[in-house]
Amino acid sequence: MDRTSLTRIERMNYILGGAFIALVAAVGTGEQLLGAVVGTALSALNFTLLRALVERLAGAASGANNRRLAGLALIPKMLGLMAAVAAAVVFLPLSVPMVAAGFSVFLVSITVETVRYVLRTPAANGNQ
Repeated sequence: MDRTSLTRIERMNYILGGAFIALVAAVGTGEQLLGAVVGTALSALNFTLLRALVERLAGAASGANNRRLAGLALIPKMLGLMAAVAAAVVFLPLSVPMVAAGFSVFLVSITVETVRYVLRTPAANGNQ
């Protein structure tokens, strides 16, 4: 996979997240909708930050120290994500299973792009 795959996954994450929220809005309760929105939003933000960090890591080929510093940026991102999830669960009246389901939307996005990548021809993937 390449950088365009990461962008496609990010875009698919937003599209599938919006569809998931719309579905929950149509058939779920208010707590379920809030859980889906929070989970999907945190998932989308997490993947956007992760994509930026991965691109920085890929571009930091000029020295192990630069890669180490870029890799260390993953720690505050993860701590912030855990704090946001914990705060949402404690302070908001939401459905925790729907937070988990909303957060899992990115797994579907990754699966969709992986299948697209595998089904393309080697030349389309940049492999000859």
